[in-house]
Amino acid sequence: MAIRSIVESDLSGKPDAATATFGLGDTWYEVDLTPEERKKLEEALEPYLKVGRKARQAAPTKKRVVPKTTIEERDVIRAWAKKNGYELAERGRIPRKIMKAYDEAHGIDRSK
Repeated sequence: MAIRSIVESDLSGKPDAATATFGLGDTWYEVDLTPEERKKLEEALEPYLKVGRKARQAAPTKKRVVPKTTIEERDVIRAWAKKNGYELAERGRIPRKIMKAYDEAHGIDRSK
């Protein structure tokens, strides 16, 4: 048995549409358009595309995920780490591998 997917236009509801992706500012959009609707969109954008230039893609910024902990909890984690043979500084960020080991040893799930 074959399964067939039909994509309908977001504008007209007509079948045989395809997804078009475009951006404005820092926002990207997707819209399902028939070939005729896509052509109209391209015609509307044509004056801007002629004088525009392709933007350089910015380097992705890494989001630093810092677990929410209190000063007291960090002190407890540092004490636990030292007691269990881990080396770490008295101050500063607690290494991820130590946080992970502490969380696993204590059944803590910080993904929530």
